[in-house]
Amino acid sequence: MNTSRHSQALIPWSTEIRNETALVCIPWAGAGATPFRAWGPVVDDAADVYGVRLAGRESRQTEPPGTVLADTVAELVREVTALGVPRVALFGHCSGALLAFELAHALRRSAGAPEVGHLLVASQLPPRAYAEAPVRSDDDLTRFVPEDLRSEPELLELLLPILAADMRLVSDYGHSASAPLDTRLTVVYGAEDEHLDRAAVDGWRAETTGAAELREVAGADHLFGGAAWPALAGCVRDALG
Repeated sequence: MNTSRHSQALIPWSTEIRNETALVCIPWAGAGATPFRAWGPVVDDAADVYGVRLAGRESRQTEPPGTVLADTVAELVREVTALGVPRVALFGHCSGALLAFELAHALRRSAGAPEVGHLLVASQLPPRAYAEAPVRSDDDLTRFVPEDLRSEPELLELLLPILAADMRLVSDYGHSASAPLDTRLTVVYGAEDEHLDRAAVDGWRAETTGAAELREVAGADHLFGGAAWPALAGCVRDALG
């Protein structure tokens, strides 16, 4: 395993790099790698935790955000492969779930890439349903901003352009015609999510021939704010086994 490599896109959050499985965590639109920092101590006995930091945020703030989904996925394929681990688990939250799904397919096609042992997604429609959903050009982007940041106008001024760019990245998403994955799949949704419920996310099962399960987190909204965020980390740890 390569433990000395420095990456701007994959930020290690485990207390030490010791596992043969890396958990690569892709955030919701507008977010960076930092929210997953708290996940390291929760998950790192099962997998080494890496937060994905896409261009345009945190230490990559001066880089223009990605505009082409395939290019963003290709960057992540290179970064994940360079970790040098034999196996990865991919977690994606909200729009990040679509990126994680496409990354899983791309890694399967890429020579020398690690095995995708587990795909975990949260707060997102199944890819087919998302691709068929009507585009909402008047969508209120602040609903993807954690509640504690909505009252900070200076932060919103910085965040909303990145959020808009991320939403454009998946706005014309088209479901891949590739064969289903064969990896284990865990789909997580919040019991208090105003946009999704168990029936809405059930279609994810069709995206893999492997074992698939749905997990509900009590008290969680769409963004898993507050105490629901560590609860989500615990849910992911339990799913990894």
